[in-house]
Amino acid sequence: MFSTKLNPGWRTGSIILTGISLSIGWGIRGNFGHEYGAEFAGCLAAITAALLSGREDWRNRIPYIALFGALGWGFGASQSYMQVLAYTESGHALSQWYGYMAVFFIGFMWVALGTAGTVFAAVAPKDRLVKIFKPFLFIIGASIVLNLIEDPVAHWLQKGIQFDGTWSRHKNPLYWFDAYYLPAFFALLGSGIYDLYDRRGIKDRFYLPAFAIGGALTGWLFQLMLRTLGLESGFASALTYSQGDPTYLNPATGKPAFDPANFLNNWPQWFGDYPQHIGWVIGLVLGITAYFIIYGKFRNGSSLFVYMAGGWLISFLALPVLGSLFFAQYGGIRMTPPRSDDWSGILGVFIGTSIWMWKNKLQPVAVASLIGGIIGGLGFSGIQWIKHLMLSFGSPRILAYKGILPGSEEFNTITAAWARWQGQNWHSFLEQSYGFVNGIAVAVALAFIASRVKIQTDPVEFSDQTKGRWTRAFSVLIILLGLTYFNVVKNVDVWSSQLNQSIWTKTITHANGATEVAPAQWDFPYIGRIPGIDFLSMTPESWFTFTWLLLTAACILIVIRHYRSPLPIIPKSSLAKGQLIFLILLWIMVTANFERALTGWHPSRLLTEWVIIVNAIIATVLVLILPREQETIVIKEEENLKPIYRKLWKKAIAVLIVSGILFVVTNRMIYHYPDPDKLNNGSQSHTRFGPDASWRTKPNLKNAEEHR
Repeated sequence: MFSTKLNPGWRTGSIILTGISLSIGWGIRGNFGHEYGAEFAGCLAAITAALLSGREDWRNRIPYIALFGALGWGFGASQSYMQVLAYTESGHALSQWYGYMAVFFIGFMWVALGTAGTVFAAVAPKDRLVKIFKPFLFIIGASIVLNLIEDPVAHWLQKGIQFDGTWSRHKNPLYWFDAYYLPAFFALLGSGIYDLYDRRGIKDRFYLPAFAIGGALTGWLFQLMLRTLGLESGFASALTYSQGDPTYLNPATGKPAFDPANFLNNWPQWFGDYPQHIGWVIGLVLGITAYFIIYGKFRNGSSLFVYMAGGWLISFLALPVLGSLFFAQYGGIRMTPPRSDDWSGILGVFIGTSIWMWKNKLQPVAVASLIGGIIGGLGFSGIQWIKHLMLSFGSPRILAYKGILPGSEEFNTITAAWARWQGQNWHSFLEQSYGFVNGIAVAVALAFIASRVKIQTDPVEFSDQTKGRWTRAFSVLIILLGLTYFNVVKNVDVWSSQLNQSIWTKTITHANGATEVAPAQWDFPYIGRIPGIDFLSMTPESWFTFTWLLLTAACILIVIRHYRSPLPIIPKSSLAKGQLIFLILLWIMVTANFERALTGWHPSRLLTEWVIIVNAIIATVLVLILPREQETIVIKEEENLKPIYRKLWKKAIAVLIVSGILFVVTNRMIYHYPDPDKLNNGSQSHTRFGPDASWRTKPNLKNAEEHR
């Protein structure tokens, strides 16, 4: 280990501040949710770790480190984890152990990919880093296209069927294990289009239609052959399993609880609606895939996106889709049935990313990813364990398990004394504490790599900071305006639902007498009030977006002006620029988070919003006083990281096994759970195994109004 005096990243203050930064972001992520919330948290920690690294080359790359760090952290947010947390509290021993193992896995993947994105931007050669932005723009373009066409295509496929994007999403014809397979597919599509663009002028580009048509024709003929031979139904059945247990009996009636025909299966919904088109569609996809395998070059880093998206799809197909055929009696190879199976895709992204990094001589990224993953996995499962231990004080469950029954004087006395303790926002404790551990993971991973990777020197063509500098401006704008917009715009829905309904919404009565609540239309000031002009009005969300676009346009003009002639307000040093980006990003999101909570304020929010604001004040002070303009760091470049990587994998497996056993044993010692046959008393929410496993008792059904 290097001396902390010679490696600023190992200083106690550096580790604590990075932990606080991600804790703030994770607490806010808990309110805003999903990928964009996690991206903010990871972005903030990535900036902090780079500022405190003592490496001028990393500080100079803060826009890139922040952007790619954010993107890496966004992947893990697609994983469903509330149900595995419930497993750890279920009292069913096997499900509890499995729950701790699954929580470790989710935490591992989340931090591993977040750390990989952060370190990739720090250690990749500058020319490679700048060039990857071109294919990245194609990926963004493909994502925009997907967002524009997904709902119209789904409605076209199933006209007349109403489905909601959230609770009734399983009725969407494009639904498939509640997973994000379409973004992965469109990422491959964007990479393919970029490859065609990059190879323009090469004749083999014109072979693509032949491969596509040939693949579609082959697939159609194969399906026709199966149908003609009477094998189509058997072939389909061999590759299909139901997402439910047809033998499960309703405890009240003793009869089968569900109609087997009402179960979802392991293929996209449209397969059942349009089975006659399956052959040629799959053939088309395979034909296009074959073309790019043979002729694709995927230069300028676009191959990274291919490895990531391809890994997602391959792992998804191999595990929950096809692998589950052999384990249907156990609910399949699914982590949280009937919830999302994005975990399998994220595993594929991790594997694909790791392989690509080793093949492209970026081994430090793979090593740092593994370091972060180990700490993150232990952090998530460990904080859940600590939360549950703290909840044991005055726990009504423990009292009941000990025979102190609800309604008794002793039960009422004890529970009343601990009521406020039990009523704390413990999920927020989990979010912010786990966020702090994630920040430590980032700090440790970057500090470990900082002393083992040589200082990056930019190629001659990039030394004047003019070539490719648009990528820096693009990164900063995406961080400060793009990332914040996709989080803050969610506040409009909160305001609309909790503020004056007559201002924010309007009720529309249709011809058949049905009513619908829709967003209000607000007039454009002055012009929209002129008689005869009734078209200059927008919904609250449109007004918000329009205003944000004006701000974005203003910032773009400022950047253009700054590149022509530097503006005094923009500092010259990399350290000062990084600090400015950090503070702007931090306080935009802290303010937006407080605005979100204010409309429905309750004293219990102090554990979240007040703690976040206090931590933000501390982070503001520390980020300005801890980094030093001139730092000394001793570099001892590692020639071979493979031995370290192998040892880390051994440690990861050992930590997973030991922590899982420790957590479940101590939990059961404290809670005194009764025998399994006495657990069904209403306190048991979810179990993964056993005759009353959640996938058996609470499956998603085709005709259900809500997705579980």
